Amino acid sequence: MYIAEIRIENFRLFGASDQAFVLPLTSGLTALVGENDAGKTAVIDALRLVLGTRDQDMLRVDPMDFHQATPGGERADQIIIRLIFRGLTTADRGAFAEFLTYETAAGATDTALILTWVAKRNAKEGSSRRVLPPEWRTGTKGDGPLLDLGARSLLTATYLRPLRDAERAMSAGRGSRLSQILQHTKEIRDTGNPFNKLADPPDDPKTLSVLGLGDYASHLFGESEGIKQARKRLNEDYLRPLSFANDLLHARIGVAGAQEDNLRLRQLLEKLELALTASSDTESAHTRGLGSNNLLFMACELLLLAAESDGFPLLLIEEPRGASPPAAPTAFDVVLAGTG
Repeated sequence: MYIAEIRIENFRLFGASDQAFVLPLTSGLTALVGENDAGKTAVIDALRLVLGTRDQDMLRVDPMDFHQATPGGERADQIIIRLIFRGLTTADRGAFAEFLTYETAAGATDTALILTWVAKRNAKEGSSRRVLPPEWRTGTKGDGPLLDLGARSLLTATYLRPLRDAERAMSAGRGSRLSQILQHTKEIRDTGNPFNKLADPPDDPKTLSVLGLGDYASHLFGESEGIKQARKRLNEDYLRPLSFANDLLHARIGVAGAQEDNLRLRQLLEKLELALTASSDTESAHTRGLGSNNLLFMACELLLLAAESDGFPLLLIEEPRGASPPAAPTAFDVVLAGTG
């Protein structure tokens, strides 16, 4: 499934009727190139409003987003953004069955998902809400069933914002983007075996999963002679004299972590970082500039998109900063918005 047409009315610099923005698209890569203030960001933001993004960063409609035909003139009453999706697979038809539009042309029937997003200004006097909650309508004229939250969640896009810090996103740390990406890749989830500390002979570390390696490392810490001695000294020299005779206190030194597998996996992955190397067979980091690090960031996002079996695979990249797009993006759509 891909976006075959975008139509934007009364949103920022785009007007209505013959002043509306209409862009037909094909599956694959689309690059929006133009001068400053030509409306590239408006197109990206229109897609974000309709589809939402996976980072859960909500973009809200502002009264200033309603088109103003002339300086000082009245602003439009409503914004209309219409997306037509074509090339639906069998899985797409099943997921959006009740919202589909069936079109007949030249004796053949085509299936499309036509989504019309409408936001209206609040004309009620004295109301603090200046914009009414938007509606996601389906059907050729927006007269079909409203698209529910579950169906909308299948359309969310991956969005790389401008002025992003690609190097920081690929660094280790709590809540890192790299850990979020790796946690949802099948290679991380499904490869390797769990660690069994009672196995005889012991497990070969190379056969362990990421979680298994984490458990193995925790076991090795516990078996470390230095940690054992520190624990013994803590218990015998300090805790024992401070305890009651019938209630001895005992300390355990171990690796902190959650018990639930998904949380433990995330904590392990948050310790990883990703950096460019001089060649594929070296472990040393290779200093690269902003453009190369952005390519690395994009590659990771594409890795996640290609691994997902459900949802709408759309990647929005604002200000790609000279990065070369993938040669043949067949499994997902990419929209690049940049200056000329």
